[in-house]
Amino acid sequence: MQKYSGEQTLALLVELLLDFLDEINEPLENYTNADFVLGRKTAYVECLEIIQEKWIGSNAHGIPEDIEKVYTV
Repeated sequence: MQKYSGEQTLALLVELLLDFLDEINEPLENYTNADFVLGRKTAYVECLEIIQEKWIGSNAHGIPEDIEKVYTV
């Protein structure tokens, strides 16, 4: 398995979390397991907010400025 730098790893995580959010970014009424989906969305958004707050390079990797508005939790 290939090893990555810290910055590359964070960039991959951001991409993965944004992809996960895009997959579940529908109204919760569309899900039979809405509580589980809400928990996932909340966790992904919180992770991205931490990355956005702490990582200087986060702006260049597609995290929306106000992620909670884009991915309503």
